[in-house]
Amino acid sequence: MDTPNPKLSFDRMTIVGNLNKDNAQKLSKFMSPEPQVRRWDILQTNFKAKAVQEKLISNTIKLKQMLVVNMRVEFNPNNLTHDEMLWLKRNITDYMEDDGFTRLDLAFDFEDDLSEYYAVSDRALKKTVFYGTNGMPETKYFGVKSSDRFIRIYNKKKRT
Repeated sequence: MDTPNPKLSFDRMTIVGNLNKDNAQKLSKFMSPEPQVRRWDILQTNFKAKAVQEKLISNTIKLKQMLVVNMRVEFNPNNLTHDEMLWLKRNITDYMEDDGFTRLDLAFDFEDDLSEYYAVSDRALKKTVFYGTNGMPETKYFGVKSSDRFIRIYNKKKRT
């Protein structure tokens, strides 16, 4: 295969961390009037919000002994401008402690025939292929989504 250099990017991220009580109150106070944030499902122990033209999805998961709120932020960094990334860091993730990634999707974007691609693993992986109307493969899955070994190869031009 003579594949041109692929464009590499992270195209999905989920950051989780903890908010202490003070930071949870500061974040809540900031989010209430902030025009970049739309909140819903607001309860005493949790809320859901979308921010930055709905490019970020954030939710607190549960209050632990009124001291710590688990926080989760999901986004596609390719859809954020540099200023929006700085806004996310300054106004959301800087409040989080013990933060880290639970999802980090690495994308290799290039144009090529998918029929020749396969995955090599030290364990057997389930393989699922979806074909287009032209009989050519459009999506291949190796492994299952719930596992730590999951690869999805697809034609972005065909994906909605």
